Amino acid sequence: MPRSLNILHMCLSKGFGGLEMYPIRVGSVMLTKGHNVFGLSQEGTPVHAQMQSVFNKNYTLQSRGDGYRHLLRLAKWIKSQQIQYVHCHKSSDLMLAVLLKKLCDFKLIYTDHMGAKRPKKDIIHRFIYRNVDLVLSISYFTRARNIKALPIIENKVKTLWLGTQMHQSDEVESEPLDLKRQFSLSSDAILMGIVGRLSNGKGHPELLKALAKLKSKPIYLIIVGGLTAETGGDADYLKTLQAYIAEQELTDKVIFYGFSDDPNSLLKAIDIVVIPSHNEAFGLTVIEAMAAGKAIIGSSYGAIPEILESSGRLVDPFDTSAFVEVIQQLSNDPAERFRLSVLAQSRAREYFDQEKHVDALLTLYRET
Repeated sequence: MPRSLNILHMCLSKGFGGLEMYPIRVGSVMLTKGHNVFGLSQEGTPVHAQMQSVFNKNYTLQSRGDGYRHLLRLAKWIKSQQIQYVHCHKSSDLMLAVLLKKLCDFKLIYTDHMGAKRPKKDIIHRFIYRNVDLVLSISYFTRARNIKALPIIENKVKTLWLGTQMHQSDEVESEPLDLKRQFSLSSDAILMGIVGRLSNGKGHPELLKALAKLKSKPIYLIIVGGLTAETGGDADYLKTLQAYIAEQELTDKVIFYGFSDDPNSLLKAIDIVVIPSHNEAFGLTVIEAMAAGKAIIGSSYGAIPEILESSGRLVDPFDTSAFVEVIQQLSNDPAERFRLSVLAQSRAREYFDQEKHVDALLTLYRET
């Protein structure tokens, strides 16, 4: 059995989206593989609560500034835990991580969850990235951005697709979720679903515009995602969506489900999953829907085409006519939905299994 590693996941973010959940997910798997996993987080945040609950030990900061003020104390703790790898998940945490590396001499890994959108080649960023041992990009799409924007040699920027939990085909749910019955829809209605943060760029307005053209069809939309700032929602964005729904008389066609901590059960209860994002860096919902064996309509922009490939339908979300046509085709063709669901699940098992992802990540640690 390979020797155990001492790994510190550093995330001082106050939010709790896909980025913040990532270190918890991979850290949990690392623990099952016999490694020692530590957390560095900010008190009072969802990340802190999760790290406290899951990891071996957690160092708590009152704020990012608290880390700089007590740099030597924090470095002493890192040395006492014999940390070999610090995995940083926010670009705003990198300077603190680099200063700690100067004092502790660990390997510094940074996962860029967005892809740099503007050049970062000033003197400060050159200092930071000179001390980062490995930048992990979550897609080929974001790697291309990072190579162009970051002051780091190309062979230190690698692509590592994200992973998700794979559910065994023989797993039996106590009582599968039946959204159609829950919301009094007929069994032959088509339920589309969009899962994720309610914010600009996620494609909700474009999807609603397409749905308005299908008002006479038995097609319904469930929108899953936090409706408040505390659950990742954008209140102004939500009001804009609700106003359009009322204007187009779609109130009986659209369900706002709210935040869910069990997206897999929801995905299984949806007929067609739609991800019309404008510029997705990866698309965690895409691979979760693939793992759930769903027919997927994905945006032709960003990283979604490389993730989905031919296991789903791609469409330009701004081309309303094309969007409507794809929705109608899949709604009217259960055999095609089944064919795509099988392809999607097979691709997910081959390329996006969380266990395989963590094995690949640990290999990259050791090779760094």
